[in-house]
Amino acid sequence: MHSVGVFRAASRLARLCPEQVKRIRFRRTNFGRRGLAEEQVYGFLRAVVDELTARDGVEAGLRAENARLKTALSQWQSSFAPRPSRMANTGRWTEPEQRR
Repeated sequence: MHSVGVFRAASRLARLCPEQVKRIRFRRTNFGRRGLAEEQVYGFLRAVVDELTARDGVEAGLRAENARLKTALSQWQSSFAPRPSRMANTGRWTEPEQRR
């Protein structure tokens, strides 16, 4: 089960990729009408692409670290798991084994 509902909500959102932002083009305004400064719009889009690229890199690093930690935890837990040969016939730890 995932912690808090944030993960579930975020996983349902469509991911915006840097390539999608790079492909966006704005229509030019008709002659005599006001419009946006094209260079500012495309400058902003370049900044968004940089942010998305950085986000994706950080996320990939976090996923790799998470996988490494899960593996390490699993290995650590298996080193402390009770072994069947150490169990008494009752299925309980013997007195000396409890103190270890």
